[in-house]
Amino acid sequence: MTNSIVDEALQAIKADILKSAETIASYTFSPTARSVFSPENLDEKIKVLAPTDTPLRNRLPRDKGFGQAANWKLLTSKLHSKIHASTTGGTGTATTGFFADAGAPSETTQTYSVTNAPYKLLGRKLEVGGLALAASKGRAGEPDMQTDREKIKMLELMMVEEEAIIAGDAAITTTEFSGFYKQITTYSGTVSFLTASGIGANCQQLYVEGGDPTLLVTNARQLQALADDLEKNNAIMRNVISSPTGVVGGYALYKLVNPISQALIDVKPSRYVGYGALLLTEKSAAGETWMAMEDLIPVSRVDVPSSNFSYISFVLEATVLKLIGEPYQMKLTVGQV
Repeated sequence: MTNSIVDEALQAIKADILKSAETIASYTFSPTARSVFSPENLDEKIKVLAPTDTPLRNRLPRDKGFGQAANWKLLTSKLHSKIHASTTGGTGTATTGFFADAGAPSETTQTYSVTNAPYKLLGRKLEVGGLALAASKGRAGEPDMQTDREKIKMLELMMVEEEAIIAGDAAITTTEFSGFYKQITTYSGTVSFLTASGIGANCQQLYVEGGDPTLLVTNARQLQALADDLEKNNAIMRNVISSPTGVVGGYALYKLVNPISQALIDVKPSRYVGYGALLLTEKSAAGETWMAMEDLIPVSRVDVPSSNFSYISFVLEATVLKLIGEPYQMKLTVGQV
């Protein structure tokens, strides 16, 4: 092989390498021409993060989504029979559960309504200048600027989702999904300030219909009002714990006794509950999930081409809230306090 042939082959290889290294500086998504949409799943990082600012997002189970919309069966009737006039078991199915020998059990009138909701995209843009990114590389004990800011954007995204889970309204803002305050329609009430007896009455109403609340989500002012009510009635005492260096006074209210079912209700504060509170039954007595998120795209980072000397990525997800056991939930509304 002559030198000219070798040189020609080397030049061809060099040209191919240069072509493969080219990046078309554009925001136009064209996966068939180049791999732009190559998301990195951030779910594991999210699990470690689990901030206290997002109690509902931290608790809700997450299902894998498919297609363009989530489809689920919304329970629209009760599970208990309530065939005797002397009982107080709510409306019930009004169908007996007994049957004669050689007969067949009755089919109940319990019904489900097929419900669907399109997945909604939510996210934050992250852009770091090339010089700033290079300058932050290799700092002892510290992440580079892009990695550090990515955590902040993940937290922002989770807080956006938390707010939508509570107060999202697709009828007003079409790009967001509807939250609990929009989806809960069967049982609601109004309240000035939460009291233990008031929550007990709400638990009683849900219990009659088959619900057993496990979670109370309310804003800071209502949580303080509830704690003050319990203290005033000597249900809790703000004791002082002594230590060699000082004292610690007071208690945080994190659980409340359900006076009907005798179960414990978790109490969680939320800055997004501008209303009174949400009293939620998370599962059925059989362990069925009454509420969940369905993710078409889990929380991911997508790197986007930039025409500037910068590194751009989107931290995003595509998800929707599914409320299945709607008759066993309650929303309490009041003006912001």
